[in-house]
Amino acid sequence: MTTKQLALDIGNVLCHVDFNRILNNLSKTLNISKNEAMYFLNRVQKLHDLGLTNLSDELKDYFKIRSEIVVEDILAEWNRAIQWDNDVIKQVARLKDKFDLEIALVSNIGIEHAAHLRNTVPDPVIGKAIHFFSCEVGARKPSALYYKTFLDMYPQFKECVYIDDLEENLNVGRKFGLNAIRFNLSDFKRSSLNNLLIGGSKISTFFTGLDNHFKS
Repeated sequence: MTTKQLALDIGNVLCHVDFNRILNNLSKTLNISKNEAMYFLNRVQKLHDLGLTNLSDELKDYFKIRSEIVVEDILAEWNRAIQWDNDVIKQVARLKDKFDLEIALVSNIGIEHAAHLRNTVPDPVIGKAIHFFSCEVGARKPSALYYKTFLDMYPQFKECVYIDDLEENLNVGRKFGLNAIRFNLSDFKRSSLNNLLIGGSKISTFFTGLDNHFKS
């Protein structure tokens, strides 16, 4: 069955996420080990993705930070560690224009990052897409509730092409009938935002290979 919908994850699909940069900044700014920084992020991540907390409050509470400037600097670096990939966005825009696709962004994401990405999106195709973000839904991938809620709200996406970097997410998507395909930016470009490899031609080849899914 040919569908005219495309669902994409954000992190490591549409955006680079330099996790080491986040850890290094926390370690340096707060004078803690990278293991302590990792523990904090793992502790906060699920609640953050569900929209039940924000990073600012968690930083102040967990590390007893009194300085608003310190918190603002950490949040700014947190946002800088996420960067849209123009090669992927161009390919998504090409697919939308060629096949008149409806696009949905299906992502585990917290309140701060959702706001930041909406403010920095470099292409109207992505800006005007359906934004199905975990922090606004109250459920996160790979829970069945996340996918069920998405398809209940947007039934036209049933059996759509769904691109994600994590197999655990893709496997649950397949159980709901999605045509799940793995794509991870780190397979094409280094994850460090300061040293990205040129992978545009390989990315173009990958997305051109999706054309057959949308041909009538």
